[in-house]
Amino acid sequence: MTEVRYNWTKEEIAEIYHRPLLDLVYEAATVHRENKDYSEVQISSLISIKTGGCPEDCAYCPQAARYNTGVDIHAIMPKKKLLLRHKKPKPAVHRDCAWVLHGAR
Repeated sequence: MTEVRYNWTKEEIAEIYHRPLLDLVYEAATVHRENKDYSEVQISSLISIKTGGCPEDCAYCPQAARYNTGVDIHAIMPKKKLLLRHKKPKPAVHRDCAWVLHGAR
């Protein structure tokens, strides 16, 4: 197992920075396989706690109120409902849960 280091020199960092990308990807995959079952899949949840109708007008974002995306608009999910969804039993391989809030409020 490769030891985690925190004492990198500027020269060592520069050498890594200038290495070819695919060499870095290969090395990262090798270290990953040495330390983890590469056939294992991590399952995570993503809960959108507010969807659509955003008052901000980011031209690239389909959450903006000016777009008709066919997705129902939902106000911010009440805290009680959010916590109930978060506490639901999950499969043993389920590890993470993230909450997403689109817009400024």
